Amino acid sequence: MSGDYQVPQPVFQLAPDGRPLSNAGARLGARVIDGLIQFVLLIAGGFVVGMAVKLISYLTGDQSPVLVVVAVVGITAVVVVSQYAYEVEVPLRWNGQTPGKRMLKIAIAPLEPGARLSRGQLAGRWGLVLLFNLLANCYIGLIDPLWCLWDKPYRQCLHDKPAKTVVVRLAA
Repeated sequence: MSGDYQVPQPVFQLAPDGRPLSNAGARLGARVIDGLIQFVLLIAGGFVVGMAVKLISYLTGDQSPVLVVVAVVGITAVVVVSQYAYEVEVPLRWNGQTPGKRMLKIAIAPLEPGARLSRGQLAGRWGLVLLFNLLANCYIGLIDPLWCLWDKPYRQCLHDKPAKTVVVRLAA
């Protein structure tokens, strides 16, 4: 037996700015927490829009099918605006964190060291996540969240690549 054998040490991958990269488990956990929070917000928003349409119907005495269209458009607007606010505006103001990322101590960071996270980067990420979510119905979209499992060197999901972002672990 040779005494040259060494136990391999874990390799912690680092972002270009030197912070450790988040692992896939933390990213998934943050996405689940954020999904639950968004679900509650969307249910509340849908309830408010539904009650507003019902109130309009009651006050005008109108049972027109146009009110159904107004309700669908209103609920769609609530979904899009609330998701944009949650995925773009909240991280922009919270140093790259959504509530789920904050709970798990991870954050979105620009790939370029020293750069500030921009609204354009976050909006681009959000738009690609929406696109991949639509494609998830045919399983192609599932490639996006799984991509970080084998991506080197920055463990990026596909929606991170065009936006030039990474997800990093924060100090405890």
